[in-house]
This record gives sequence, structure tokens and C-alpha cells, in this order.
Amino acid sequence: MTTQISPQMRIVALSGVLLIALAGASLVLLRHSKPGAVTVPLAQHSTTPPKSTSLHKSPAPPPARVKVVRPAVNPLLPGKIRAALERHPLVVVTTFDPQVKVDGLTVTEARAGAAAGGAGFVSVSLLDDRVAGRLTALLPSGQLLPTPGILVYKRPGTIVFRYDGYLDRAAIAQAVADAK
Repeated sequence: MTTQISPQMRIVALSGVLLIALAGASLVLLRHSKPGAVTVPLAQHSTTPPKSTSLHKSPAPPPARVKVVRPAVNPLLPGKIRAALERHPLVVVTTFDPQVKVDGLTVTEARAGAAAGGAGFVSVSLLDDRVAGRLTALLPSGQLLPTPGILVYKRPGTIVFRYDGYLDRAAIAQAVADAK
């Protein structure tokens, strides 16, 4: 005895198998697609009206890129003076000889005067050829750096005040104020 299935029954059976497979796949996908999401059965009804939500929310605009523009500073200046001029419009530079004890007092007073005047501060040892040599080369007509000495640089790197010798903090703060 042979049993034959009619073409109509084959279509109905195949449709049923596909429908069951599709329902199973959608359940698996819905459960795993949103971790931590709460599913509410359709049979539950709420007495409060649903909140209106837009299905088409525009994406948040990308954050604006902030371009940091460094002030133009003379590239021939030594690195630590360039860096100070990028942070401050005025910088007090003191030149000293580390072997002379009195020069240490000049450095202390220059640091305090720069702070009082709201300027940056850099100390330059005259024994440091990398820094002192570059500064000397930038001085006009073959001048030498003073020991001790006070130089006030204004951005982009021009000397607006020079004093050869010792100055106290009040005089240096006044020189900074005058340079502004």
C-alpha cells in the first residue's frame, strides 16, 4: 500500500513548518537582541495613556572639535622660554651664574616679582650653553647676557625690559606692569 500526499497538502505542511520555524526564530531574536529589556505581554492594558514617543529621533550632533591654537612665539627662542610665552603674554627671564651665591637672591626676587606681576618666570644659568647661547645669539649687535640680569619678554618673543644687575621683587613687578 502506498500513500501519496496531494500537492495541496504538501504546501499546507511546508507552510506550517516554515511558520513554526519563523515564530521560534523571532522569539530567540527578541529575547537576545536587547539585554536587560523588559517585555510587556500584549494582554496587559494600562489605565494611563501611553507616553508619546517618536520613532524617528534625530541622532545627537557629534561634539564640536576644539582646535587648540598656540600663540605665535619666536621659534628661535630656547624651548623653556617658548613654552612660558605660550602660557603667558609676559615672561620674566633671569640670568645667573650658579657659582655666585648672590645671584641666587636675584633668582628668588625675580620669581616673586614675576608672580606679583602675573607674568611667567624662567631662570637661565649662564653655564647652560644650549639655553644661554641661543639667548645671546638673539641679542642685538653682539651684546652679552648680564650676570645677574633681568629680561622681560613679551609675546611673540621681544625683549621689552632689560636690567643688568640685581632688582628686588617690587621693581620687577613694576617692570611687568609697565610692559603690559
